[in-house]
Amino acid sequence: MGSISKSAKSILGNSLDWLFPPRCAGCGRLGEFWCQSCRSHIKVIREPYCELCGSPKPRTTPCVNCTTWDYNFDAARAWGQYLDVLRKAILSLKSRHNVQLGFALAECMGTVLAAQPWKIDFLVPVPLAPQRFAQRGYNQADLLARPLAAASGLRYADNILSRSHETVKQFELHASQRWENLLGAFQAQGIELQSANILLVDDIMTTGATLNAAALALKKSGAKRVYALTLAKTLLEENEPW
Repeated sequence: MGSISKSAKSILGNSLDWLFPPRCAGCGRLGEFWCQSCRSHIKVIREPYCELCGSPKPRTTPCVNCTTWDYNFDAARAWGQYLDVLRKAILSLKSRHNVQLGFALAECMGTVLAAQPWKIDFLVPVPLAPQRFAQRGYNQADLLARPLAAASGLRYADNILSRSHETVKQFELHASQRWENLLGAFQAQGIELQSANILLVDDIMTTGATLNAAALALKKSGAKRVYALTLAKTLLEENEPW
């Protein structure tokens, strides 16, 4: 049998998953890429939460995140807490180009997006830096954003936002360092950005530094509003030391 071509590998997700029965990224059970049992055990983020950053909080108390950081995005939401099986699924998405898993997880994000009153012109995945993209071969945010755009009927735009330089990996840094690390890390361009409402999509929100830097670049280039949606959110008490 001949070898699989590079183009075929790209279409198939650069893996041989299509040859074997799917295995759940959360629990490892055969039969599904993301099983209903794992989905039902997620700590879904529900109201009451902060209207700006989406962090769970009592309705009458100020948001700790928003009193600490000055966000450039207009609102951010996440489906579930970055714990247990959801954490496993996201790590799996980062390590393997699993298109089918991306579709399954994007469906969960779609339930959050459908509940928002946002008017959106473009859906934009948060890009990887060129070197990191070359190493990984794909962008995990794209695996979530592309099916989410298709299911929501939104225009997909992965060419108006880019990383302007390499940065230290965010998980290696404390909260304040994450913000410094992302200063000037993104650039945006495109006439369609003028007065547009943008939805940024990524896998995880921790402090919000990445989404904040991307939103700033989009607004500097003319975007009117920038919203953010992630699959998971790390809550303040679960963050690395401040």
